[in-house]
Amino acid sequence: MKRMIFFSAVLGIGAVSACGGGGGSSAQPIAIDFAPLGIPNTDQEHVSYKVTDKLIVTYSDGSKKEFPLSYEVLLQSGDQMGSYKWGQLLDVNAQPMSNIAYTKGEISWNPDANSLIKTSDGKYFIITHFEEPPGMLYASELDPNTLKVKSITPIDFSSVGGTIINCAGSQTPWNTHLGGEEDYDLNSIYSVSAGGKNPAYVQCTKDSNGYFTGNDVNGKSNYFCGYVGGVQRYLKDLNIDPSNGYLGDKFNLYNYGYIVEVAYTNGKWDVAKHYITGKYTPEMAVVMPDRKTLYMSDDGDYKGLYKLVLNQPQNGFNKNWCGTLYAAKVKQLSDQNGGTFDVSWIELGKACDSEVKAIIDKKPLLTDIFDVEDPSACPTDQGFKLITEDRINECLRLKVGQYRSSKFASDDEVKKAAAFLETRKYAAYLGASIEFRKGEGLAYDPDNNVLYYAITEIGGSMADGKGDINLPNNMCGAVYRLVLDQNYNAYKMEGIVIGKPINRDPNDPDYQKYGQKWACHPDYVANPDNLKYIGYNTLLIGEDTSYHINNMVWAYNVKTGKLTRIAWVPTGAEVTGVFAHGLVGNNYTMTLNIQHPFVDTFRNADGNPVNSTYNDQNKDKRKGILGIIKGIPAGLLKLTH
Repeated sequence: MKRMIFFSAVLGIGAVSACGGGGGSSAQPIAIDFAPLGIPNTDQEHVSYKVTDKLIVTYSDGSKKEFPLSYEVLLQSGDQMGSYKWGQLLDVNAQPMSNIAYTKGEISWNPDANSLIKTSDGKYFIITHFEEPPGMLYASELDPNTLKVKSITPIDFSSVGGTIINCAGSQTPWNTHLGGEEDYDLNSIYSVSAGGKNPAYVQCTKDSNGYFTGNDVNGKSNYFCGYVGGVQRYLKDLNIDPSNGYLGDKFNLYNYGYIVEVAYTNGKWDVAKHYITGKYTPEMAVVMPDRKTLYMSDDGDYKGLYKLVLNQPQNGFNKNWCGTLYAAKVKQLSDQNGGTFDVSWIELGKACDSEVKAIIDKKPLLTDIFDVEDPSACPTDQGFKLITEDRINECLRLKVGQYRSSKFASDDEVKKAAAFLETRKYAAYLGASIEFRKGEGLAYDPDNNVLYYAITEIGGSMADGKGDINLPNNMCGAVYRLVLDQNYNAYKMEGIVIGKPINRDPNDPDYQKYGQKWACHPDYVANPDNLKYIGYNTLLIGEDTSYHINNMVWAYNVKTGKLTRIAWVPTGAEVTGVFAHGLVGNNYTMTLNIQHPFVDTFRNADGNPVNSTYNDQNKDKRKGILGIIKGIPAGLLKLTH
């Protein structure tokens, strides 16, 4: 997802039996369809949100029944309940933060993923990410009778040094929340000069109080500097040293960029960082039904796709996972319709979370794990390898044997550090396909034993004419299907939902009809991001695009290929959080988030902005919103994590 802002909707589903809705009491639901929405065209439609007004259920006796849907607002960013404001950013001491680099203020507009958690003492909570540096998660307790929010509670991450850019997420089969620390810019390649041999090194500036400003020494805004500054303000660490890998008393960039877990235990929220998921830019993780295989996506350009296989199936909250981490290696078979690939897996390493945390506590630098040389003159004859990751060319040599740093006791420890602290670099070093472009949402389909994977944009590293992946550019992106074997191992990947750019030719009918407002055809997906499979061969797809003047939500039938527009959000917004669903009392709920209304600038087929006036006129409406859509019958949708 882009570095951005919000508004959330929760689908609330009324307590109507899924059975007996057809011609007889034994009739069972066999298919669902959302009534399609038209394309938003008017000024009023562009500045509003809209969700389809009905769901049509088909039963086994051939009958159909319609269920009306309605929307209700629950919370907005900044709403105060008790001692807290929803979306307020707090520091390590639970005090409000302000003047944070790369944020708009102390109240976030950026809610993202949700999970719906029912606790052992009968309470119901929505866990919501706020996609900020530093990150923030809130738990909103729901009244099971009214579906109103009763209270909000910030989730304390101080025990793990805080969190960052909490993006997409999922719910585990053991009723906990997993979230991705989508750490775009705390890449170690920016943190060390390697004796002047690393052209990617960034020198950040501090203000008179010792806080990083978000600018480099040339006065230019820099995301790495902003991220360091944001976490610095969270930690209150004024001793971060740019000349020593940006290590501080508390700050260590190797502490961020993992999958985090949140659980409700003994009447309170508890958290864990699962370091064995690897450090990169994790969008999210999803757990397979075996409770031990996970897949993780990696957002950005020149990124990877990862699989973690735990040593044991998990049945509850466990802070110390142990397992084996893999990176995908693909062989392209076709470049048509998004491409078709064989998939294999390269083992990166085996470890437990506690082992990796112990390595982090040694405060190694990139140059303790790899020797670094200037990539413009990489001495490959001396054992160095030239790799590309995160759009950066790098010249690296693993520091084992005679090269081993005194920070490490053995070559095995060096390899563990490489596998879990420098996951993407090490994967590229070992020959994995670090060429995926903006890998985003993941969703498991138990009916067909496949994993769906959103690629927001086919371009850059996927269309550069080099390496394992070479596809025609498609700025509108695609959704892929990963075919799994009986052990949930992915072995094939193929495009199934493909966006359609509008041709800039003035004589093209699509250009004439849509080109002044739309860069990607509005009857097709554009930059798919969040995914959720809800049963009945139905995959929900949420957009994160600047090529549709309104981002949309789609229902895609994975068997028939039917694509139905079921929601749109205000211009300037992004759809997020298509994840959480389950019973709250007798009401079934499903969350649907919308980020940063009236913020993004959208482009038409000619590349020109089309919504700046809307954004200017609606500056006061940029708050995140949490709401529910009521009406889907309880029992219709089965919970699939």
